[in-house]
Amino acid sequence: MSWLDSRRPRYDAADKVTGKLLYPSDRTMDGALWVEVVRAAHPHALIRNIDTSRAEAAAGVVRVLTAKDVPGLNAFGIQVQDQPVLCHDRVRYQGDAVALVGAESRRAAREAARLVEIDYQVLEPLTDPERAMAADAPALHPGGNILHQGHFSKGDIEEGFGKSAVIVEDVYQVPMIDHAFLETEAGLSYYDGEVLVVESCGQYVFRDQTQIARSLGLPLDKVRVTAPFVGGAFGGKDEITVQIHLALMTYHTKRPARMVATRAESIVSHTKRHAARMYYKTGASRSGKLLAVQARFVSDTGAYASLGGPVLNLMMEHAAGPYLVPHFQVDAYAVYTNNGFAGAFRGFGCTQACLAMESQMERLARALRIDPLRFRQMNVLHQGDLAALGYPMKLEVGAEATIRSARRSKLWRNRRALRQPPASYGPSRRRYIRRGVGAASQMQGLGLGIGIPDYAEVEIELAPGPRATIKAGTTEIGQGAYHAYILEAAERLGLEPGQIRVVGADTGRTPDSGTTTASRTTYAVGNAILLAAGRLEQELGRRAARRLGWPAGAGKLRDGGFTGSGGWVALDELLAGQRVSARATFHVPVQDVEMGDGLPHLLYSYGTHVALVEVNTLTGEIRVVRLEAHLDGGQVISRTGFEGQSEGGIAQGIGYALFEEVRLDRGRFVDTNFDKYVLPTSLDVPVDMRTVPVMVRDSTGPFGAKGISETCMVGPTPAILNAIEDAIGVRFTRLPVRAEDVLQALREKEKKDEG
Repeated sequence: MSWLDSRRPRYDAADKVTGKLLYPSDRTMDGALWVEVVRAAHPHALIRNIDTSRAEAAAGVVRVLTAKDVPGLNAFGIQVQDQPVLCHDRVRYQGDAVALVGAESRRAAREAARLVEIDYQVLEPLTDPERAMAADAPALHPGGNILHQGHFSKGDIEEGFGKSAVIVEDVYQVPMIDHAFLETEAGLSYYDGEVLVVESCGQYVFRDQTQIARSLGLPLDKVRVTAPFVGGAFGGKDEITVQIHLALMTYHTKRPARMVATRAESIVSHTKRHAARMYYKTGASRSGKLLAVQARFVSDTGAYASLGGPVLNLMMEHAAGPYLVPHFQVDAYAVYTNNGFAGAFRGFGCTQACLAMESQMERLARALRIDPLRFRQMNVLHQGDLAALGYPMKLEVGAEATIRSARRSKLWRNRRALRQPPASYGPSRRRYIRRGVGAASQMQGLGLGIGIPDYAEVEIELAPGPRATIKAGTTEIGQGAYHAYILEAAERLGLEPGQIRVVGADTGRTPDSGTTTASRTTYAVGNAILLAAGRLEQELGRRAARRLGWPAGAGKLRDGGFTGSGGWVALDELLAGQRVSARATFHVPVQDVEMGDGLPHLLYSYGTHVALVEVNTLTGEIRVVRLEAHLDGGQVISRTGFEGQSEGGIAQGIGYALFEEVRLDRGRFVDTNFDKYVLPTSLDVPVDMRTVPVMVRDSTGPFGAKGISETCMVGPTPAILNAIEDAIGVRFTRLPVRAEDVLQALREKEKKDEG
């Protein structure tokens, strides 16, 4: 039987719900020190002096570390190593680490951390990225405040607008938001002989190993990093969090060390989604042809680079969405400020650009009086077309298929009738209720893009039973990647999923399978599994020739055995009590043209979301009643995982649209817990969610599969905003849209209508 597109329960589900599976925050050892971080008292200041004497004398304290105790490079960062492990001369955001306290108990470590005395010269924080770009703005880094910028044009933008019958121009603002993963940053470090081991919460153990070794001045083989299971990440644990701090404490004390961040520490310290200001101007002909798109992005990358450059590049790459546009211009800037710091987050720049572009598409369609989804379908990219940045779409393009699927849905076909409130509401409530339906289409680049090494190496071991072990260096962050690997391997090896297990994310035991980001794991690791399976079959063919006297030749794994030139033989008979293994590396294919920092991509997933919302004009409350996701991720590997990813993306998209915002006051975090940082709950997510797989199989993917984990979050937010406009006739251009924003907008609309 085929295991593809199955609803088989995830192999790790029972261990997770029973508590058998241990996460980084669960791990400890006898004699482990608790490590507390002393963070910056100000978002921007010079450090005059650090006095640790009182902390060192406190009860239970074993060691206090400062920048002078970093034996190697006192800096880290995925792309640019510009963030200090421990600051010694300057702090640039409230989460900057200045000192570490290692103590026998968590209470002792916290109390001692308060005793570290730091003399600051407080500086005025830079909190407006456009102000930070000014020539007279104080420089936060030696190279200035513009981390990265990009400029591209195609065609003649003025000619495009000159030919346009309808032009829409506006400014969109999206806030910094938190990843809000369930498990905060956590880990354990200890010595295993002469090797320093860090069990942590990262998304790429091999890169973490490099950064730890570099800061401690150790050879790579003296550092081992593991992170097989992590309690959520969404990109927020792609950057270094606790890893170097843990390793540093163990390095100096030779004792195990443990860290588990509080929610407040987590919110203040780790990366966020980039806040951005987006200036858009779009034009279309009277017949509905999209003619011109002009965009300008100012992205707030905060105090340090992290992945601010690549995120900005994806904003540019996706600025015109999945549409064919002859005249295009984009100018983009990623700017340093003292507003925390931003990095990878599910959607990685596409979420910001899609919000603006899909708002523009909706407004153009309304101005032209064309069905909004038909307007999108009229302008969608196809295989062979040139994307906005001028490169060809070489592979299958599923955008139109997702739009067609959405247009066929009952939600879209019945949208006019659905605008009426249900009769069950009663007249007193119905008079205030307005309903609307909105849609949004999107594309999402998969993988790291050209210019950034993107590969996956795996090892498969066959053993008597028969059973198989997949060794892959990626992390299970809740997305179901390991379950997908098992199904891919079962399909290819001719075994049942229960006969296969995964060993993951351990620099001492697994090969380097690349980072657990960019919707790449099912695709890249899956392809590597297929390659390794082919090598296993070659070895089994040789073994069959030696042991069974079969003629030399290729064979296939199937039905728990091996079919070759001599027929079929059970694997247990062929293995004869021995094990056989094979390794293979898959290199993710890329575009021919390179524009820098992963720009552009060759692979994309696509989607169209349709939302039904309800607005109470008396209270301003917005409720998402129904939401559909029509998603092209190629061949579905796990239907359960596919739907789970989609529904999680819908929940996060609702949060982005209606609830979430990291508020800062002059660089200081205002909301440091979930009592004030508002997340959508089960009451805010519609019961009526529908996910429709639109399987445009990818010719380069394993069984035609590609990733889906990001595109499923990109579309819900603009679909909700478009539905709100359909309901009350008001266009919101700033997120999140809260009840007070609705009431204010309705008052302004009423005045405008009267005047």
